[in-house]
Amino acid sequence: MIFVVSTARTGLPRYQRLVDGLVLPGSVAHAPALDFCNTLAGWNGGEERDYLETYAHLVVWARDAGLVDDAAAAVLRDEAASDPRVAERQLRRARSLRRALYRACADPDDLAAWDAVGREARAAAAHAELHHGRPPGRRWSVSAEVGLARPVLEIAREAGALLATTDLGDVKQCPGSGCGWLFVDRSGRRRWCTMEVCGNRAKVRRHADRERAARTAHPESESGDA
Repeated sequence: MIFVVSTARTGLPRYQRLVDGLVLPGSVAHAPALDFCNTLAGWNGGEERDYLETYAHLVVWARDAGLVDDAAAAVLRDEAASDPRVAERQLRRARSLRRALYRACADPDDLAAWDAVGREARAAAAHAELHHGRPPGRRWSVSAEVGLARPVLEIAREAGALLATTDLGDVKQCPGSGCGWLFVDRSGRRRWCTMEVCGNRAKVRRHADRERAARTAHPESESGDA
């Protein structure tokens, strides 16, 4: 199975993309574990949008993030079709990990969230294999023996590494309405997940607010000359 990221016009907004025929969020975080958190939009209020609609979405996202390869992703999707109840259980597990990771990044003092991520990271470590070869072939990955749990555990490996090695003061939350996506900002100058989307929306809202305020302050300008 070949996975394709569509770069053609799809009618999707700029923060979405089509991967193997499935709608996924754009990659904006500069860290796979944070991009995984961004498979849910609306963390900071408003209507939530969950991009992990099915187990297939989870597999395609993990493949696109480089956590499983094409062959493994194809096998996982076939196995999920044969055992949909287990696939659904692993999808719920992934969503639970996502929520715990987001909480741990947003509030480093949330020990319950850290413990939840830590449990999954330990489970991933228990099934990790070290691959021999020339760089970048040398790497850790989760054994295929875990079956449909593999995408979740590969993400848990990334999540554990993120919390262990990243200054969480550099992890920012987009203040865009209905967004809340996370991203790494080591410069201290980045405010939005994407300036083209959330940044521009805020500009438009500010402009509209100024115009409303001006009309309220000078209502006679609306009625024309007497």
